[in-house]
Amino acid sequence: MDTSSKGGTAPRNYFGGKHEGFTVVELLVVMTTMAILAVMLLPALAGTQAQSKTTACTARYRQWAASANLYANDNRGWLPSFTPAGGGGYAWDVGTNMISALYPYGMDVPNWFCPMRPTQLDAANQWWQIHSGQPIQNGTDLRLYFSRNYPQECVINDNYWVPRGTSPGSTTTFPTDYSTRPQPIWPVWLKNQPTLPTSVIYGWPQRLHDMAVPCVPIVSDSAGSGQGGGLISPGPGSPSVTNISPNTAHFLDGILIGVNCAYADGHVAGHTPDQMRCVYQPAGGGPYWFY
Repeated sequence: MDTSSKGGTAPRNYFGGKHEGFTVVELLVVMTTMAILAVMLLPALAGTQAQSKTTACTARYRQWAASANLYANDNRGWLPSFTPAGGGGYAWDVGTNMISALYPYGMDVPNWFCPMRPTQLDAANQWWQIHSGQPIQNGTDLRLYFSRNYPQECVINDNYWVPRGTSPGSTTTFPTDYSTRPQPIWPVWLKNQPTLPTSVIYGWPQRLHDMAVPCVPIVSDSAGSGQGGGLISPGPGSPSVTNISPNTAHFLDGILIGVNCAYADGHVAGHTPDQMRCVYQPAGGGPYWFY
């Protein structure tokens, strides 16, 4: 008998059971389960995104290493070193001509900005759009952007560790080379670290064949003290890695996960917080800088 045409008889499915809808309780159980799974997966997804951005940062640092190496090969082995025409004294201060000099060696616009902090590139393009009517197109645009607040120097988004002067004709160089000083007169913050920074052991790299080249980075993610959001305020800088400013380095959900470093021999290394060391304090105090 064909029961599908009889009134009052529910249609059967292919397995002989009756078609029935979900109850409200069943729907609630399913929705609750999905919500729990989503909450469990969100941290994993955030971690995956952070890993992807960290990998992108590693790639840009490989370009930093390659560009510096190529530049040095064309300049008798000397690594890029550009003294600011005014100001200077911070790990991110370089001369205005550094951008233009490295641009032909592959240091195009994105390589000057960390993928872990994409708002920096966005802000740069927005600022340039307002002042020129277009996003940053080339090295000249980028140089003018970086020197917008200090026309005689560029304030880049990384810590640059190749020695340079504080001003033309000055005998003062930065960062300070503590490897040439006897241990008794090292600053207290240096003595109190669990292990010495490699820059104190080998000095800062200046030429491709320096002993420091495979051990001391030429550039790293900007990492400075200032836990409250800035590099100086609130309060004085601190040599403790627990005081890294959250608008520097690599952070995930407010937790410091480390920095990337590029070396003139071509390799790139990631430093976790337990590997990061305070390596420089600007003359006259202020923030401390890490790699």
